[in-house]
Amino acid sequence: MFENGTCLCGQVPFLFAAAVLLVYPHINQDDGVSNMQYAFDIGGSKIEFGVFSDDGDILLHSKTPTPKDNLDAFVAVISDVLGEVDHEFGVRPDIGISFAGGVDPKNGAVISANIPAIKGWSLASELSTILSRKVLVENDADCFALAEAMSGAAKDARTVFAIILGTGVGGGIVVDGKFIGGKSGVRGEWGHGNDVTGTLIRSGLAPVTCGCGQTGCLDAWGGARGLENIHAQISGNRITSFDITDAWRAGDVHAARSIEIYCELVARELALMVNVLDPDCVPVGGGIASEHVLIAQIDEVVRKRVLGRYDVPLVVPGVYASDGGLRGAAMLHLADSDRL
Repeated sequence: MFENGTCLCGQVPFLFAAAVLLVYPHINQDDGVSNMQYAFDIGGSKIEFGVFSDDGDILLHSKTPTPKDNLDAFVAVISDVLGEVDHEFGVRPDIGISFAGGVDPKNGAVISANIPAIKGWSLASELSTILSRKVLVENDADCFALAEAMSGAAKDARTVFAIILGTGVGGGIVVDGKFIGGKSGVRGEWGHGNDVTGTLIRSGLAPVTCGCGQTGCLDAWGGARGLENIHAQISGNRITSFDITDAWRAGDVHAARSIEIYCELVARELALMVNVLDPDCVPVGGGIASEHVLIAQIDEVVRKRVLGRYDVPLVVPGVYASDGGLRGAAMLHLADSDRL
């Protein structure tokens, strides 16, 4: 059932006792476990939970399906998980939550979430009341940025603009270990509001309508699905993004052209963000981050386009590209102060 400390069952309640005794038999309250952090990464399909030591080691990791349309079921999943681990560890630490959406700074209500059950709900304050403990909530890209800034690819960097190249495009901003405040609660979304139609037309591609309702947003082209759409229009053959990059490395002409267009689309918009923010580091998360050669090519194009001088790689694969949201949620207490 457990592999390398990970619960594979996907059911609630979890058998945390077995995990603790089997994988970490030395853990007890006298070992400094009271300083550990609980974290959730809540997505549209699954809820991930992690217990992190004070040193950042993950002690337990579990996944369960997200009850997207039922608030009571959603709360029950969170509550059941915490009840199990509280009992096994004998402590009740605060909770950090990473999720795909924004939080209205005026009332804490969830906005732009892909989970209808919690849309408009004051997630942090309501859960804090229900669970009788402090709950901190942030966007998943911001949590990824925090993780990279604290101990990842951007460790010791002052200004960090972390980007997500996953299904779509996202971003998070951390300066001096703090998040940037704002009026709406939505920030770092460099994949929307831009217009890449000109580049598409010059490349022989047909524009599509973005999920936000606009036409020309990078979000429709800058993620893995976007790369697949580019290749499908170029070659007439729809294959996965990983197959495209494999073919590119093997010298396939259509794949090479697809990667060229993709890098141009992403690098043009990212260069603008670099000119605006002047970041010390741009860590990359999401599925595309695993393609290190592709990230290096994007970095090369970006550094040629920006006004500032960057003599070393700026756009780099994130250390926590696969679990940055969860890990960053466990670090929210470190950034829990007035925003810049």
